Amino acid sequence: MLLKQDWEENNFLTPAYFKNPYSAYKYMHESAPVFWSKKVNAWIVAPFLEVEEGLHGDQLIAKGRIAAAASHFSPEEREKYPVSQWTLNRYMNFQDPPDHTRFRRLISKSFTPRSINALEPKIEIIVSKLLDQVAKKDSFNLVDDFSYQLPSLVICELLGMPIEKQEDLKRWADGLAGFIASAQVSSEKAMFAETVAVEAQEYLKQLFQEIRKNPGDNLLSRVLTAPPEDDYLTDQELAALTVNLFFAGFETTEGLISNMVRALSDNPDQLELLRNNPDLIAPAVEETLRFDSSIQKQSRIAGEDLEIQGQQVKKGDYLHFMIGAANRDPLRFSNPDTYDIARTDAGNVSFGHGMHFCIGAPLARLEARIAIRQLIERIPRIKVIEPLPKYAELFAVRKPLELWVTKA
Repeated sequence: MLLKQDWEENNFLTPAYFKNPYSAYKYMHESAPVFWSKKVNAWIVAPFLEVEEGLHGDQLIAKGRIAAAASHFSPEEREKYPVSQWTLNRYMNFQDPPDHTRFRRLISKSFTPRSINALEPKIEIIVSKLLDQVAKKDSFNLVDDFSYQLPSLVICELLGMPIEKQEDLKRWADGLAGFIASAQVSSEKAMFAETVAVEAQEYLKQLFQEIRKNPGDNLLSRVLTAPPEDDYLTDQELAALTVNLFFAGFETTEGLISNMVRALSDNPDQLELLRNNPDLIAPAVEETLRFDSSIQKQSRIAGEDLEIQGQQVKKGDYLHFMIGAANRDPLRFSNPDTYDIARTDAGNVSFGHGMHFCIGAPLARLEARIAIRQLIERIPRIKVIEPLPKYAELFAVRKPLELWVTKA
């Protein structure tokens, strides 16, 4: 589909877009639900049904996205980033069967309902301790003091990672994410991704040797001490998966909690409704996932020629399925730009769909429910204050870099 003259140049992937993409999504739904973007050399898909089908359908493949993301580099430039590209290509969400099946089967026992529910008492304690630390402050940065700390500590516990390495893990995960979450990765981001990929591999291989000698009750111990079978991962593959799981474990939840606090602060009637009706906490989490998802898009490669809303997509074309736009589709949701924790047409595609549906979604939802419940119990009038939040200029991820709140 052709866009109105200059719309993409002036409204898509601009500083204003990264601050608030939702006006651009509204235009897409009204005028260009599926279009070819010259800026990212890919199809942009906005409607809910097409996004859901695209993330589920077997005509579109997950593998090959790293090559597509790096396609603007010359062959000589790509040779400078071998470890980061290899690592990212082993991320589970960038795999198709049978490799995706092999990776998912290895970790699935740590994400069963029973395993997730067993973490609930620990999550309650972590949330309580974090709130104890901010209790004496009149205002605090929710991101640094709470919404990052909670999922980071939980995923370290689940994986069996030393807590003192959480900042290194974040730096590694964020550095590699910079390669894939940007609209177009720069040489600087690609080089930083390479640096942290090498660092992560070196440290994690040493850690795996220590875990083999002294295993515990955690995901890495179970994988490392399992008998070699068809599912066996090399240490290099497991290092990539570890960074992948840490990123997935904190990124979505950190953004979910921060975005939820901002939405409740911006909509005090909804905060009051939630305080008076604790049974709405779970629906409020789902509405936040819809209203302001921390994951804004997922990508695929067309495995064959196909048609999407009359647009002819060729085999090998790159497609971005816009989760943030799909969640505001007026054909799916009434008053899609309204934050309504009691809406009757709830739903979202924020955790993906189909075989790539986020394996950690139940854990993220549990953490968010506990976090918001304790927050509004202990800080009933929580409110966002200046400086207003800023957002990284990332295509795939939306979460505030800082979120200053007061207990007034």
